[in-house]
Amino acid sequence: MYATDFEYAGQFLSDFGFIICSFGGSRGLETVSAGSEITFNKVSRNHGKIYSLVNTQYDGCVQASFQICKNPCVFNKQQIVSDEYREIIRWLNRKEFLDFQPFDAAKDDREEIHFKASFNVNKIILNDILCGLELIMETDKPFGYGALRNFKRKFKANEAGKIWTLRDYSDEIGSIYPKIVVTCNANGELKISNSDEGCEMIIKNCKKGEIITIDGDNQIISSSLPLESHDIAADFNYDFFRIGNSFAGRENKIAVSLPCELNIAYCPIIKDIP
Repeated sequence: MYATDFEYAGQFLSDFGFIICSFGGSRGLETVSAGSEITFNKVSRNHGKIYSLVNTQYDGCVQASFQICKNPCVFNKQQIVSDEYREIIRWLNRKEFLDFQPFDAAKDDREEIHFKASFNVNKIILNDILCGLELIMETDKPFGYGALRNFKRKFKANEAGKIWTLRDYSDEIGSIYPKIVVTCNANGELKISNSDEGCEMIIKNCKKGEIITIDGDNQIISSSLPLESHDIAADFNYDFFRIGNSFAGRENKIAVSLPCELNIAYCPIIKDIP
Protein backbone atom coordinates (compact mmCIF):
# COMPACT_ATOMS: atom_id res chain seq x y z
CA MET A 1 0.00 0.00 0.00
CA TYR A 2 1.62 3.27 -1.14
CA ALA A 3 -0.84 5.66 0.57
CA THR A 4 0.28 7.70 3.58
CA ASP A 5 -3.14 8.63 4.97
CA PHE A 6 -6.71 7.37 4.77
CA GLU A 7 -10.24 8.45 5.52
CA TYR A 8 -12.49 6.08 7.44
CA ALA A 9 -16.05 6.75 8.61
CA GLY A 10 -15.59 10.49 8.05
CA GLN A 11 -12.31 10.85 9.98
CA PHE A 12 -8.68 10.85 8.83
CA LEU A 13 -5.74 8.88 10.19
CA SER A 14 -3.84 12.18 10.28
CA ASP A 15 -6.52 13.61 12.62
CA PHE A 16 -4.99 11.30 15.26
CA GLY A 17 -1.42 12.32 14.37
CA PHE A 18 -0.68 8.93 12.77
CA ILE A 19 0.74 7.95 9.37
CA ILE A 20 0.89 4.75 7.28
CA CYS A 21 4.36 3.22 7.58
CA SER A 22 6.39 0.00 7.35
CA PHE A 23 8.36 -1.59 10.20
CA GLY A 24 10.51 -3.78 7.95
CA GLY A 25 10.10 -6.77 5.67
CA SER A 26 11.66 -7.88 2.41
CA ARG A 27 12.91 -4.56 1.08
CA GLY A 28 9.41 -3.11 0.98
CA LEU A 29 7.95 -6.00 -1.02
CA GLU A 30 4.56 -7.30 0.04
CA THR A 31 1.79 -9.49 -1.29
CA VAL A 32 -1.83 -8.54 -0.60
CA SER A 33 -5.16 -9.90 -1.73
CA ALA A 34 -6.38 -8.04 -4.80
CA GLY A 35 -9.91 -9.42 -4.41
CA SER A 36 -11.91 -10.44 -7.47
CA GLU A 37 -10.79 -14.06 -7.04
CA ILE A 38 -13.12 -16.22 -9.13
CA THR A 39 -14.00 -19.89 -8.54
CA PHE A 40 -14.69 -21.80 -11.76
CA ASN A 41 -17.08 -24.72 -11.25
CA LYS A 42 -16.64 -27.30 -14.03
CA VAL A 43 -17.88 -30.76 -15.01
CA SER A 44 -15.89 -33.42 -16.81
CA ARG A 45 -16.82 -34.58 -20.31
CA ASN A 46 -15.37 -37.13 -22.71
CA HIS A 47 -13.65 -39.12 -19.95
CA GLY A 48 -11.88 -36.09 -18.55
CA LYS A 49 -10.51 -34.87 -21.88
CA ILE A 50 -12.53 -31.66 -21.66
CA TYR A 51 -14.19 -29.71 -18.87
CA SER A 52 -17.28 -27.54 -19.33
CA LEU A 53 -17.87 -24.44 -17.24
CA VAL A 54 -21.06 -24.75 -15.16
CA ASN A 55 -20.95 -21.48 -13.21
CA THR A 56 -18.60 -19.00 -11.59
CA GLN A 57 -18.58 -17.09 -8.32
CA TYR A 58 -16.36 -14.68 -6.44
CA ASP A 59 -14.60 -16.56 -3.68
CA GLY A 60 -13.72 -13.80 -1.25
CA CYS A 61 -13.64 -10.10 -0.50
CA VAL A 62 -10.76 -7.66 -0.76
CA GLN A 63 -8.33 -8.00 2.15
CA ALA A 64 -5.12 -6.13 2.97
CA SER A 65 -2.85 -5.43 5.92
CA PHE A 66 -0.66 -2.41 6.58
CA GLN A 67 1.00 -0.66 9.48
CA ILE A 68 0.61 2.72 11.13
CA CYS A 69 2.63 4.70 13.65
CA LYS A 70 2.72 8.16 15.19
CA ASN A 71 3.87 10.79 12.71
CA PRO A 72 7.44 11.84 13.70
CA CYS A 73 6.72 15.29 12.26
CA VAL A 74 3.98 15.68 14.88
CA PHE A 75 5.30 13.77 17.92
CA ASN A 76 8.75 13.74 19.52
CA LYS A 77 8.13 10.34 21.12
CA GLN A 78 6.95 7.35 19.10
CA GLN A 79 5.51 5.37 22.01
CA ILE A 80 1.75 4.85 21.69
CA VAL A 81 0.23 5.28 25.12
CA SER A 82 -2.91 3.50 26.30
CA ASP A 83 -5.32 6.39 25.66
CA GLU A 84 -4.02 6.80 22.09
CA TYR A 85 -4.32 3.08 21.37
CA ARG A 86 -7.86 2.90 22.73
CA GLU A 87 -8.90 5.92 20.66
CA ILE A 88 -7.55 4.34 17.45
CA ILE A 89 -9.10 0.93 18.06
CA ARG A 90 -12.45 2.49 18.96
CA TRP A 91 -12.37 4.29 15.61
CA LEU A 92 -11.29 1.39 13.40
CA ASN A 93 -12.40 -1.86 15.06
CA ARG A 94 -16.18 -1.81 14.49
CA LYS A 95 -18.84 -4.44 13.88
CA GLU A 96 -19.88 -2.85 10.58
CA PHE A 97 -18.44 -1.96 7.20
CA LEU A 98 -17.91 1.78 6.70
CA ASP A 99 -16.40 3.99 3.98
CA PHE A 100 -12.62 3.63 3.62
CA GLN A 101 -10.47 5.57 1.14
CA PRO A 102 -6.65 5.70 1.18
CA PHE A 103 -4.65 8.52 -0.39
CA ASP A 104 -1.20 10.12 -0.52
CA ALA A 105 -1.31 13.13 1.81
CA ALA A 106 1.99 14.54 0.47
CA LYS A 107 0.52 14.84 -3.02
CA ASP A 108 -2.92 15.85 -1.77
CA ASP A 109 -4.16 13.31 -4.28
CA ARG A 110 -7.07 11.04 -3.39
CA GLU A 111 -7.15 7.56 -4.84
CA GLU A 112 -10.21 7.10 -6.99
CA ILE A 113 -11.06 3.80 -5.35
CA HIS A 114 -12.99 3.37 -2.10
CA PHE A 115 -14.30 0.43 -0.06
CA LYS A 116 -16.67 -0.54 2.71
CA ALA A 117 -14.37 -1.91 5.40
CA SER A 118 -13.59 -2.67 9.01
CA PHE A 119 -10.33 -3.55 10.74
CA ASN A 120 -8.75 -5.98 13.14
CA VAL A 121 -5.71 -4.54 14.93
CA ASN A 122 -2.42 -6.10 16.08
CA LYS A 123 0.14 -4.38 18.31
CA ILE A 124 3.75 -3.88 17.17
CA ILE A 125 5.97 -3.88 20.27
CA LEU A 126 9.70 -3.13 20.46
CA ASN A 127 11.56 -3.54 23.78
CA ASP A 128 8.22 -3.67 25.63
CA ILE A 129 7.15 -0.37 24.05
CA LEU A 130 4.08 -0.13 21.81
CA CYS A 131 5.43 1.70 18.75
CA GLY A 132 3.01 0.78 15.99
CA LEU A 133 -0.15 -1.02 14.91
CA GLU A 134 -0.84 -3.50 12.15
CA LEU A 135 -4.28 -3.03 10.57
CA ILE A 136 -5.94 -6.03 8.91
CA MET A 137 -8.60 -4.69 6.57
CA GLU A 138 -11.73 -6.70 5.78
CA THR A 139 -14.22 -5.50 3.16
CA ASP A 140 -17.74 -6.51 2.17
CA LYS A 141 -17.09 -7.04 -1.57
CA PRO A 142 -14.55 -8.70 -3.86
CA PHE A 143 -13.80 -5.32 -5.46
CA GLY A 144 -13.79 -1.59 -4.78
CA TYR A 145 -15.68 1.33 -6.28
CA GLY A 146 -14.57 4.43 -8.15
CA ALA A 147 -15.72 7.99 -7.64
CA LEU A 148 -19.43 8.68 -7.94
CA ARG A 149 -20.45 9.54 -11.50
CA ASN A 150 -23.53 11.65 -12.21
CA PHE A 151 -25.20 11.87 -15.61
CA LYS A 152 -27.94 14.45 -16.11
CA ARG A 153 -30.12 15.00 -19.15
CA LYS A 154 -33.30 16.95 -19.83
CA PHE A 155 -35.61 15.30 -22.38
CA LYS A 156 -37.99 17.67 -24.15
CA ALA A 157 -41.45 16.87 -25.51
CA ASN A 158 -40.13 16.36 -29.05
CA GLU A 159 -37.32 14.02 -27.92
CA ALA A 160 -39.42 10.95 -27.09
CA GLY A 161 -37.45 7.90 -28.14
CA LYS A 162 -34.29 9.88 -28.89
CA ILE A 163 -31.17 7.88 -28.05
CA TRP A 164 -28.79 9.13 -25.34
CA THR A 165 -25.50 7.23 -25.03
CA LEU A 166 -24.03 6.65 -21.57
CA ARG A 167 -20.64 4.97 -21.06
CA ASP A 168 -20.02 2.50 -18.24
CA TYR A 169 -16.48 2.69 -16.81
CA SER A 170 -16.61 -0.44 -14.63
CA ASP A 171 -13.86 -3.08 -14.67
CA GLU A 172 -16.55 -5.74 -14.15
CA ILE A 173 -18.23 -7.03 -17.30
CA GLY A 174 -21.97 -7.12 -16.62
CA SER A 175 -24.71 -4.95 -15.15
CA ILE A 176 -25.03 -2.27 -12.45
CA TYR A 177 -28.31 -0.96 -11.05
CA PRO A 178 -27.74 2.80 -10.59
CA LYS A 179 -29.66 5.33 -8.53
CA ILE A 180 -32.09 7.31 -10.70
CA VAL A 181 -34.02 10.50 -9.98
CA VAL A 182 -36.69 11.45 -12.53
CA THR A 183 -38.55 14.77 -12.51
CA CYS A 184 -41.62 14.35 -14.71
CA ASN A 185 -42.53 17.31 -16.94
CA ALA A 186 -45.78 15.84 -18.29
CA ASN A 187 -48.56 13.44 -17.33
CA GLY A 188 -48.52 9.94 -18.74
CA GLU A 189 -46.68 6.64 -18.95
CA LEU A 190 -42.93 6.85 -18.44
CA LYS A 191 -40.65 4.35 -20.17
CA ILE A 192 -36.89 4.38 -19.64
CA SER A 193 -35.11 1.77 -21.74
CA ASN A 194 -31.56 0.59 -22.35
CA SER A 195 -31.41 -1.46 -25.53
CA ASP A 196 -27.88 -2.69 -24.78
CA GLU A 197 -29.06 -4.25 -21.51
CA GLY A 198 -32.48 -5.35 -22.79
CA CYS A 199 -34.38 -3.55 -20.04
CA GLU A 200 -37.45 -1.29 -20.20
CA MET A 201 -38.60 0.28 -16.95
CA ILE A 202 -42.26 1.34 -17.15
CA ILE A 203 -44.15 3.55 -14.67
CA LYS A 204 -47.78 4.35 -15.46
CA ASN A 205 -49.87 7.36 -14.39
CA CYS A 206 -46.97 9.74 -13.80
CA LYS A 207 -47.88 13.33 -12.92
CA LYS A 208 -46.26 16.57 -14.06
CA GLY A 209 -43.92 17.81 -11.32
CA GLU A 210 -43.68 14.37 -9.70
CA ILE A 211 -40.19 13.30 -8.59
CA ILE A 212 -39.54 9.56 -8.79
CA THR A 213 -36.52 8.02 -7.07
CA ILE A 214 -35.23 4.54 -7.92
CA ASP A 215 -32.66 3.01 -5.56
CA GLY A 216 -31.20 0.38 -7.87
CA ASP A 217 -28.91 -1.27 -5.30
CA ASN A 218 -31.77 -1.98 -2.91
CA GLN A 219 -34.50 -2.32 -5.58
CA ILE A 220 -36.72 0.39 -4.07
CA ILE A 221 -38.90 2.89 -5.92
CA SER A 222 -40.60 5.92 -4.35
CA SER A 223 -42.55 9.02 -5.39
CA SER A 224 -42.73 12.57 -4.09
CA LEU A 225 -46.55 12.30 -4.32
CA PRO A 226 -48.71 10.77 -1.59
CA LEU A 227 -50.10 7.28 -2.13
CA GLU A 228 -53.61 8.56 -2.93
CA SER A 229 -52.21 10.66 -5.79
CA HIS A 230 -49.98 7.97 -7.25
CA ASP A 231 -49.75 4.35 -6.12
CA ILE A 232 -46.37 3.92 -7.75
CA ALA A 233 -45.90 0.35 -6.54
CA ALA A 234 -49.01 -0.71 -8.45
CA ASP A 235 -48.01 1.23 -11.58
CA PHE A 236 -44.43 -0.09 -11.83
CA ASN A 237 -43.41 -3.09 -13.97
CA TYR A 238 -40.44 -3.91 -11.67
CA ASP A 239 -37.95 -4.13 -14.51
CA PHE A 240 -35.38 -1.99 -12.71
CA PHE A 241 -33.22 0.08 -15.03
CA ARG A 242 -29.61 -1.04 -15.38
CA ILE A 243 -26.45 -0.10 -17.23
CA GLY A 244 -23.49 -2.28 -18.05
CA ASN A 245 -20.73 -3.25 -20.41
CA SER A 246 -19.45 -6.19 -22.42
CA PHE A 247 -15.86 -6.96 -23.32
CA ALA A 248 -16.54 -5.52 -26.76
CA GLY A 249 -18.08 -2.23 -25.66
CA ARG A 250 -19.12 0.09 -22.82
CA GLU A 251 -21.91 2.11 -24.45
CA ASN A 252 -25.51 2.10 -23.20
CA LYS A 253 -28.21 3.47 -25.52
CA ILE A 254 -30.91 5.05 -23.36
CA ALA A 255 -34.32 6.29 -24.50
CA VAL A 256 -37.11 8.03 -22.55
CA SER A 257 -40.77 8.24 -23.58
CA LEU A 258 -41.94 11.22 -21.49
CA PRO A 259 -40.57 14.78 -21.13
CA CYS A 260 -38.50 14.72 -17.95
CA GLU A 261 -35.23 15.51 -16.24
CA LEU A 262 -33.17 12.35 -15.73
CA ASN A 263 -30.33 11.99 -13.23
CA ILE A 264 -28.40 8.69 -13.21
CA ALA A 265 -25.73 8.15 -10.52
CA TYR A 266 -23.46 5.17 -9.92
CA CYS A 267 -19.98 4.21 -8.76
CA PRO A 268 -18.07 2.08 -11.31
CA ILE A 269 -16.59 -1.20 -10.08
CA ILE A 270 -12.78 -1.04 -9.73
CA LYS A 271 -10.78 -4.29 -9.48
CA ASP A 272 -7.71 -2.90 -7.78
CA ILE A 273 -6.41 -1.88 -4.38
CA PRO A 274 -3.95 0.97 -3.72
